[in-house]
Amino acid sequence: MAHWKKALVIANGPLPSRRRIAGWLDEETLIVCADGGANRARARALIPHLVIGDLDSITPGTAAALAGVETIRVEDQENTDLEKVLDYLLAHGITAAVVLGATGRRPDHTLANFSILAKYHSRLDLLFVDSWCRMEIIDRPVQLDLAPGTTLSMLPLGRCEGVTTGGLAYPLVHQVLEPGVRESISNRVSKSPVEISLTVGKLLLFIVDKK
Repeated sequence: MAHWKKALVIANGPLPSRRRIAGWLDEETLIVCADGGANRARARALIPHLVIGDLDSITPGTAAALAGVETIRVEDQENTDLEKVLDYLLAHGITAAVVLGATGRRPDHTLANFSILAKYHSRLDLLFVDSWCRMEIIDRPVQLDLAPGTTLSMLPLGRCEGVTTGGLAYPLVHQVLEPGVRESISNRVSKSPVEISLTVGKLLLFIVDKK
């Protein structure tokens, strides 16, 4: 396990194209499926190094196709299969992960996975990726190298204060963003780097970069 520096986690939601996935694959990346994510990986001709979860969602065909892949059964029903994978990564010293299949299909699962993103982001360099967006949590100043014209949105997870941006077509200066009150939707990059900062709270950032 020591040679793995990062992980590609495959959850049980719709996956982006194989071309998009390829951008996060290299020899230093551990590929881990969260239970039914193994079915999704098989459909994209991806062979994981590891499958973790309660293993109640893997089809017989996938189980046969991945017969040589290590599996770890974790029965704990207090945590989702995605949480089980992220806990495993932390326990084995992996602190960066891209998660595929965390959005789409059931909206309750998508919202729950955003909660998981917020829960783990302080311990993991964590990025969600789907066919349309990259998603991450921001709770400190960041600079982002984004092409002019790129669309991005910021949704507050609770009350966010002092939100200030640079490099966007519609700048924010010491603004308050709050669910049900004010969000920042479909802003646009005017110049790079984009700067985002806030004094209180957590923002869920969506970078629209469909490929």
